[in-house]
Amino acid sequence: MSLDDLRVFLTVAHCRSFTKASDRLALPKTSVSRAVARLEVALGKRLLERSTRSLRLTEAGVQLREQTAELVERIEAHLSQAAEHHERPQGILRIAAPYELGVLRLGDVLNDMLLRYPGLEAEIELTSNLIDPRSEDYDIVFRLQQGAMPDSSQVVRRIYSIARGLYAAPALLQRLGTPSRAADLAGWPAVISPDEPVWQLQAPDGNIETIHPAGPLRAHNVGMRLNGVVAGLGVGLLSSYYCRREIADGRIVPVLPTFGVAPMRVYALLPARRLMPAKVRVFLDELATVLAPWDQENGRRA
Repeated sequence: MSLDDLRVFLTVAHCRSFTKASDRLALPKTSVSRAVARLEVALGKRLLERSTRSLRLTEAGVQLREQTAELVERIEAHLSQAAEHHERPQGILRIAAPYELGVLRLGDVLNDMLLRYPGLEAEIELTSNLIDPRSEDYDIVFRLQQGAMPDSSQVVRRIYSIARGLYAAPALLQRLGTPSRAADLAGWPAVISPDEPVWQLQAPDGNIETIHPAGPLRAHNVGMRLNGVVAGLGVGLLSSYYCRREIADGRIVPVLPTFGVAPMRVYALLPARRLMPAKVRVFLDELATVLAPWDQENGRRA
């Protein structure tokens, strides 16, 4: 039984399509089909049921996939690491990230790596959906969350903590006044993320004050929320880095600037692997280095 043939079969089993598997492996469809056929002959069992419209695993195919998928991944990782101590990133780096992180230098780091490593390609999806890197076949899934990540069978690495604050358009403050306490915001219109229906602020004396914001705009997308704040729809809880240009040119101003807001942490979720591929390791290291000056929990500029 060939390791290459087994790798091809596992890809077909994951894609549920010879065409998609051939695209992913950069092999002719006929080569993919022959590799699976060789495995079936070697094992004396049919692994796939094929029809003109569908492809499914037989019981023997399911068993083979479950028994060999992790083993093949471990073998490939060991071979890859043994080939060269300082392995160059190569292959396809598949990333899923929230929109907020997509605009926080992620693209800059990725573009720089693609220019420096000709053998590297990247696929990135910006989404607010909670994705499991194991089931969706991503190398890295970035997650934004307050506090620590819950226990998980996945590998989790904290990358960065995003400083946040309350902001509003100057026209809104001219109309409603300048608040000095969290209670002053009662009744103010707000631009809200559905994921954060309650705001907790730490007053200068250390007390935690809670706000239940309400307003005309609710949006997962941080760009939509920022546009709403700039337009004067309400006060918004935003990343200081993300809205730095609007702050610099005076289109929005801080609200209750002496009050603290818990930062939003950026985590990288990785499939559980004994060895981290070079493309993943180098990308995460470089991203953390670029974002370090803005990492609030490292005591640097926020």
